[in-house]
Amino acid sequence: MTPALALGLACILFLWAIILGIMLAFARYGKEKNPPPVLVWWHGGFAIVGFLILLYGSFFVGYPMLANFGVLLIALAAIFGLWMYFNFHRKEVLIPIAIVWAHGALAAVGFILIIMAMLNIADTAQV
Repeated sequence: MTPALALGLACILFLWAIILGIMLAFARYGKEKNPPPVLVWWHGGFAIVGFLILLYGSFFVGYPMLANFGVLLIALAAIFGLWMYFNFHRKEVLIPIAIVWAHGALAAVGFILIIMAMLNIADTAQV
């Protein structure tokens, strides 16, 4: 597996997680209830599989430093996501909007760094 392939596969999964994450954010904003659990589970499922592919590639395939920094930001976003789920959503406590923003911002910046690294690898690949 090449670094560009691993990053590309992870990015496809993260795009699904992003779409569901935006739906989750809209389901939370302006309402006094948390999003539906089925969306949370699908969002987390896509994100976890994408993150596992990133970790595999980071340890065994080898990414540039920009992608590794993106993986670190995605890991921090995952910690925020798990914290939101176990401390708020699962206990049926309203999730604070600031935590939702922090989770989304970390994930978005990490995703952008991974895309940039993937495109840089694709530009420098020998055809």
